[in-house]
Amino acid sequence: MVNPFIKHLAILALTITCFVPRLRAQEYVGGTLLGNTVFSPALNPYIVIEPLIVPEGVTLTIEPGTNLFFMIQTSIRVEGGTLIAMGDADSPIHFDAQTDKKWDGINFRVSRTEMDENGNYLSGSILDYVSINYTTTGLVLSDTALLYAEQVSITNANYGVTLQSGSTLLMNNSTLDHCSYGMYIKNSDSNNVSNCMISNCDIGIFFPSNNTSRYNQITNNNISYNSNIALFMSIGQGNMQYNLIHGNTVTYNNIGLHIGNGGPDDNGFNVISENIVRYNDIGIKLSQDADTLKGNNISLNATGLLLAKASKNKIANNFIHNNSAWGLTLTDGSSGNLITHNNIFSNESGVKITHKDFKYSMSNTLSYNAVNDNLNEAFLFEAGPQMPLQFNTITGVNSSEVFVNHFESDIIATGNFWGTSDTTLIDNLIYDVHDEETYGEVFYKPMLDYPDPESPISRPKMVVKQLTEQGVLVSWINNTEVDLAGYKAYYGTDGMTGFDGFTDVGADTITVFNTLALADPIAVTAYDTDADGNTDQFEGHESAYSYAIAGPYAGENDKICQGEVYITFSATSLNNEYLQWTTSGDGQFLESEQLVTSYIPGEEDVLAGSVVLTLSQVVSGLILSDETELLISGIPMVFAGNDTIINQYNAYHTVTAEASNFDVVTWITMGDGEFEEQDQLETLYWPGNSDIESGSVQLILALGSECGNLRDTVLVEIIPSFSINGRVSRNNYPVEEAIIVAIKAGETGSRAVSTENTMPDGSFSFSNLAIGNYYLYALNNPDTYPKWTPTYYAISSFWQGAYLMPLTTDVFDVDIELNKISDQLPAGIGSISGYFNYAGKTGDDDSIYNKPWFSDNFYQNGSNDGLPAANHVVLMMDKELNRVLAWALTASDGSFHFDNLPFGSYRLWGEKAGYTNSLSPILMLSPLNTAMENVQLSVEQKSIKVTLPEAEFPETKVWFYPNPAKEKIWLNEPAIGEFNLLEIRIIDTFGRVVKSVSNNFQMGSLAHGIDLSDFACGFYIIRFTSDTGLNYTGKLTIAR
Repeated sequence: MVNPFIKHLAILALTITCFVPRLRAQEYVGGTLLGNTVFSPALNPYIVIEPLIVPEGVTLTIEPGTNLFFMIQTSIRVEGGTLIAMGDADSPIHFDAQTDKKWDGINFRVSRTEMDENGNYLSGSILDYVSINYTTTGLVLSDTALLYAEQVSITNANYGVTLQSGSTLLMNNSTLDHCSYGMYIKNSDSNNVSNCMISNCDIGIFFPSNNTSRYNQITNNNISYNSNIALFMSIGQGNMQYNLIHGNTVTYNNIGLHIGNGGPDDNGFNVISENIVRYNDIGIKLSQDADTLKGNNISLNATGLLLAKASKNKIANNFIHNNSAWGLTLTDGSSGNLITHNNIFSNESGVKITHKDFKYSMSNTLSYNAVNDNLNEAFLFEAGPQMPLQFNTITGVNSSEVFVNHFESDIIATGNFWGTSDTTLIDNLIYDVHDEETYGEVFYKPMLDYPDPESPISRPKMVVKQLTEQGVLVSWINNTEVDLAGYKAYYGTDGMTGFDGFTDVGADTITVFNTLALADPIAVTAYDTDADGNTDQFEGHESAYSYAIAGPYAGENDKICQGEVYITFSATSLNNEYLQWTTSGDGQFLESEQLVTSYIPGEEDVLAGSVVLTLSQVVSGLILSDETELLISGIPMVFAGNDTIINQYNAYHTVTAEASNFDVVTWITMGDGEFEEQDQLETLYWPGNSDIESGSVQLILALGSECGNLRDTVLVEIIPSFSINGRVSRNNYPVEEAIIVAIKAGETGSRAVSTENTMPDGSFSFSNLAIGNYYLYALNNPDTYPKWTPTYYAISSFWQGAYLMPLTTDVFDVDIELNKISDQLPAGIGSISGYFNYAGKTGDDDSIYNKPWFSDNFYQNGSNDGLPAANHVVLMMDKELNRVLAWALTASDGSFHFDNLPFGSYRLWGEKAGYTNSLSPILMLSPLNTAMENVQLSVEQKSIKVTLPEAEFPETKVWFYPNPAKEKIWLNEPAIGEFNLLEIRIIDTFGRVVKSVSNNFQMGSLAHGIDLSDFACGFYIIRFTSDTGLNYTGKLTIAR
């Protein structure tokens, strides 16, 4: 029946059929429409005073911008008719209460909407850009009604949407807010709710118990901030099946997704996939059987995923992380579930399998999961038995009680990777019968040496970002998987669905972002060889995000000069808190806890030339450190060398030049010569023609450094040079390959300046000798011609008798005849050997001597502790030093030897021009002393000294008696009879020899004793010397 207030509308509808009538403004409406009707915003507002019914065959069209206000207990009831309410973004259609009492919403019964195969609207009922406010039920579909709803806002309703009795709703991009139940679905199939916001309700979407609802698709919605449950699918008793809950964001609810309520044999076959479930007390509670949970991101909840009375489910490819309690819990008889390919990490605890009221959860299969970095246990078993755990990666933050068996059943956990192959460490990770005898044992051998390639790839560890001069530098530790292919670094706003972009870093473990700030979110993932860029994370082929933490940056390596203070201007950190500078040296920071501070190098820093400065910071419970090396350049120094003299044809060698603490050096000439390497400290300078004509050149050594530039000069005097030409002969025959040494004599002494070898005709030629005075010393090979001794020009074995040749022009016809040893020693068994050494540093002509003069036997490696004097001549002479008996040329180690000598007395002489010899001690060879070894010749200043090794008599009890003595002492003949005494000395306490017995007559008189009658009482030293070089020293006391 039509309301009296709109009687004229009914009359118009019945009598005029050629057009659709438009109601006048501020009309009260209600009752059953008798024909097609249009509500226009021109007549706003419409006041609905009784239910407005759209019967079959009638279409009510509501134009954009139209406002309808409803009295209590009124509604729009579409009963087989069609409601077309299509607003737009600028002019939506409003349905609201007229009073403070709720109205009864829009009800569809039997009404149909036609859509194409892609779900696009064709005809029939539709709600688009419509707001429905303050109702008992905002939208009701029943009796097989089918409705398309887009951009619908339903607020402040007891029930936002009720779907029942075989009805179907396709709702997109809509809002259900502040409802008791956002959506109530009972006995309703094939509903499609997508891209909707369902928030601030008691329960967002509710499937009550004991109803049949199948093939519903709840996808890509945001179901958040509901006080109880975001989506609750209650006991279905096998009738709530094949529903898809996919891609939704579920946050800030008490329980996020509550699937099933523990009914018996409640096989759902529902799929819960790729939902983002965060910030709930329980992320997902599954109490149904035979469902599939895959690809969900369950994080930042208290409990991540709870299975209670849930069996035969497949839990696969989920990210369960950063939950403040357990990541995954199975309780109350949850059995026979397959838990595989999940990433469970960074939770308070990982996986717990337990019981409730003695209903044990058992026979669950856990394989190919990555359970890493959970704060407490990775696994806790309080129920069992379970199926074998295999191919999992199991690591923890702690080093003990990571895998815990608190149940009586044994656990087979073979073929897993434990982060190490060290069985001692793995034993520490496990808690079982070996720790508490009431529990079962965990069998983990054999184990894997690296993660199974089929298990999810693990996150990169220790991802740190630093603000450097090049940009934000991100670094991390390399993964251990054998199928690792590379890394991706993500950046940009980190929303619920991830980042804005990424860069594929490849196999590197470092990358730099030039356009990001240190505070911008950055994360790194690892991917394996099976990654194809399509849902790799949920498939386990790309790891979860490992978020970069901002670490300190100590700055690039730097350099300062000695005496300067270093300021840490280039150091950076995100928050300048909990910082600490330390040094590897002995310097000091003025404020070691400030980012920008001053460092004063210490003495050890300066001596070392560098110091490492470390900046540490406590970030997220970790101590992160970075270091920089500070080079400390000493004060630059340059010395071009001592002024010197060279020959006109010789190069000047800058060997005496010195420089330190420089970056570059450059030689500069004030003449016209050339340097071989101008930018090297040690180089050669070849004088030019102008240099030679002027007789000198000034060379400049220029030094450049960050701590200053310096110069120094050296004056090189250039003198003329001449040649000496001659011949060496032996018994008037030419000597081939003889050595002639040119020795220049000067005010400071004599030194060898050059050597030449004779030609086959015995000739030699020195072509470039400086003006001066020279000795010429000729030697033939001592191994080949030992009878012919080294000879000075002209015909002298000693430099004192040689001719000192003045060289002021080229010299020719210098003939040197080698001297021959006149006395041939008979062969014997004696030998004399030793070493010729420098006492101190070598001479400045050492380079002449330290090269082979003859081809054989020069390089020797004897046990010489001194500084060898190689190629030095040793003459063996009679003890009166009248005749040369043999000669030797020292080897590279300074060694020499004379062999096959007859017994007798000898002295040694070291022949070197300009050097005098001190008197050699006598070297006595006898049957008791056939070899004199380790005889030392030493060159010190301009003298050569010969010393014999100290030798002692064999120890015996008494050498003389009595002691103390009064007037005489006698020798103990049995003790000394085998020795041929040469000398006996008595020395007082002042070191003076007060008595000496040395010749044969005196020795023969020793049978009568040694007279001490004129000696004062006191202490004396008595020394015995034998002909073999043995010595005995003792103390003699005279007392009367």
